[in-house]
Amino acid sequence: PRREFPRSDHPGELATMSVSAARAMFEGGGGGPRPSGVVPGSGGAKAADGSTRYHILKLDDTTKRPLAISCFAVNKDGSMVAFSPNNNEVHLAEFKDGAFNVVHVLAEHDQRVTSIDWAPNTNRILTCSEDRNAYVWDCDGAWKPTLVLLRINRAATYAKWSHNEKKFAVASGQKCVAVCHYEEESNWWVSKLVEGFESTVLTVAWHSSDIVLAAGSSDGTVRLFTAAVKGVDSKPSQIFGPDVSFKKMGAEICVINTNSWVQDMAFSPSSNVLAYATQDSCVHFLPTPTGAVPTQEAVQTVRCSGLPHRRMIFLAEDTLVAGGHGNNPTIYGLAGSEWKEGKTLDEAKEVKAEASAGASARNAAFKKFEMSSTQGIDDSNAAAVAILPTVHQNTISGLATCEAWTSGERASKVVSVGLDGRLAFWKVPSLEEAMKKLSLN
Repeated sequence: PRREFPRSDHPGELATMSVSAARAMFEGGGGGPRPSGVVPGSGGAKAADGSTRYHILKLDDTTKRPLAISCFAVNKDGSMVAFSPNNNEVHLAEFKDGAFNVVHVLAEHDQRVTSIDWAPNTNRILTCSEDRNAYVWDCDGAWKPTLVLLRINRAATYAKWSHNEKKFAVASGQKCVAVCHYEEESNWWVSKLVEGFESTVLTVAWHSSDIVLAAGSSDGTVRLFTAAVKGVDSKPSQIFGPDVSFKKMGAEICVINTNSWVQDMAFSPSSNVLAYATQDSCVHFLPTPTGAVPTQEAVQTVRCSGLPHRRMIFLAEDTLVAGGHGNNPTIYGLAGSEWKEGKTLDEAKEVKAEASAGASARNAAFKKFEMSSTQGIDDSNAAAVAILPTVHQNTISGLATCEAWTSGERASKVVSVGLDGRLAFWKVPSLEEAMKKLSLN
């Protein structure tokens, strides 16, 4: 359909334009030309103090709506991000002059990219996809892919580099994990499959020794197994005591029952704690000290005050940040010997005030037209569609930090992306401040 709209620069003159063109004009703040390579809206929405609250990474070419970000990663110094706009492509964007500019597009996969990991020291990018393939990307002037022989017949769901960046693990829907390493004689990446799961493996995490791998599955279990590769790793030490042998790759160390899907997991910097988030709105902490095999009885479970988390990372030995369906990153801290839920990074009151102050008659009028034309919502139901009082308007799909944002042994900054297409930077408060829960008076 085509409708009559006043031009943004000449209010009294009528012009005919398509719905998509009208939306682009209103969302972009005008119909003028944009610099090449700059994503409309990538400069971000401004807070009351003038700081950028979030950035839009990619808009749909037709509807001009933000595209969902299914996965992402940041490089060593935080100057670039690699993200997938929920399709088969990986976009590399550089943060410059307060905006993200897409400088490369990696389009080797055939289906949706499910995971990205950026090795900080070798600068290699690891991607995996629903097309059952994984690629290692090297940059020598241009980004070139090397195919990984995964030998799986179901979608790859998650990929993670080891700390020494000599190998990586890829989870899959084939109820297995592929542990991959580079074979110089053949000049390709080969894999060894670790099986024994009863359903799709959704996430993996490497122990700091790089010879122990944890995996979480939709079968409701967390499994730790040996992952030492002959010719790649040095002689394994007895991390969990003499009863655990590292002679065979993929030998099971322990199984922890969760009774729910395991969405994500992460080891603490020292690898003395393994945290994992489950679909029943819980975050669990499993002590994994050296000298003894981890046990089910040692698990500490924290019931989330909101919806389930999908991603988590440790910012320090005693600080974890998690985010997911609640659209708001949440801090978890170690208080004495117990893990507890702390504050959220997003202050909803400030966002709500900003949304109210920044509302205009033009945006409100166009919102009614947009919902009518694209969603079939009439004026009587328009009030039911409200802006959430958080920066992220949809599920958080990724969290990351980098060495440049780390001082000593604590990261002071974290970045999140979501299915709303937004990327947001967060300053992390001290643990004492984060654990001061707001009291209801």
